[in-house]
Amino acid sequence: MTRRPFAVLALAVTAVLTVGCGDDATSSPSSTVGSTAAAAKVVVSGAWARTSPASATNGAAYLTVTAAADDALVAAKAPSEIAGMTEIHETVAADMGSATTMAGSATTMAGSATTMAGSATTMAGSATTMGAMTMKPVAKIALPAGKAVELKPGGYHVMLMKLAKPLTKGQTFDLELTFEKAGKQTVKVEVRDNA
Repeated sequence: MTRRPFAVLALAVTAVLTVGCGDDATSSPSSTVGSTAAAAKVVVSGAWARTSPASATNGAAYLTVTAAADDALVAAKAPSEIAGMTEIHETVAADMGSATTMAGSATTMAGSATTMAGSATTMAGSATTMGAMTMKPVAKIALPAGKAVELKPGGYHVMLMKLAKPLTKGQTFDLELTFEKAGKQTVKVEVRDNA
């Protein structure tokens, strides 16, 4: 009779251990598969940054992103030893406000020869301003399903501001990208002279 309670107790302990281990084994593969699936939703390739002069306080990183399903790049973060601040930017044409000044100057030209000479100078200055480009931060970059979106010079890019030190050729650093649906992904960025 003394053996029976011991056998029942041993059986109960074995059942608890088996169930406990079974839960861990079941949850581990699914969490691993989940993280692999999340990483596979977005493919990032060709990440690079341009070298920067010693006096530069800003730099830029470029890359190509392809999402399996519609998504968006919503943030980027470089380590503090690279940059104090990181934003997603777009290069756009400068404000066209000077075109209005040109039209106003043309009207003044009809008034007097002296004013006309001054206006011609203003028009030439305005024409130069019209061709200028500037950068502005964006909240996100849309990533249509299956389409490669290239962040490149003259377009979208990751702006590295308050550089801790100049970016030098051959240097590498991690860049954390945050996607609206796919979550976070870290990529290695190589510093180059050219693309």
